[in-house]
Amino acid sequence: MMKGDGDKKAAEPRRVRGTATFHDDMSVEFVPQGKGEPVQRNVKKVGEARFYETDGEKSSSYVAHLKVSRDSSDPVGDMEEQLEKLTANLRKYPLAPTSRRHRCLLDREGLKVWHMKSEKQVRVEMNLSTESADMSSVLLNLTSEVNKCLVINKTSLRPQRK
Repeated sequence: MMKGDGDKKAAEPRRVRGTATFHDDMSVEFVPQGKGEPVQRNVKKVGEARFYETDGEKSSSYVAHLKVSRDSSDPVGDMEEQLEKLTANLRKYPLAPTSRRHRCLLDREGLKVWHMKSEKQVRVEMNLSTESADMSSVLLNLTSEVNKCLVINKTSLRPQRK
């Protein structure tokens, strides 16, 4: 510890998050926080995403916390889907079928798979190079990847019961 700096710091009380003050004579003043009111009302959850209302003295607002895995094949699509579910009762008008994005299930070089929920279809795009020596084995491998994708996503591909 440096002599010049230590003397200056020793004269000032140290504060911890505004609740406790530590003095040089080793005494501590503790001021407990007052009784608080809950900030979040009408909390709705979808997975790890949350949507709630807040009441404040100056303004009230709606807050959405959307959370998707970094490994998601379509993170924006997943977040839009969460927001759509969380805010369904607040919408003035139902979403038009053309405004919904198709959710990308798989996006790899030469292979893309989308779930078109409003059309109740899956779209697959495969690109095969004509320079490949064995195009049929490349096609078979891509088809196998599509099959794995469909198996992994089978619960989200099931028709929704109303």
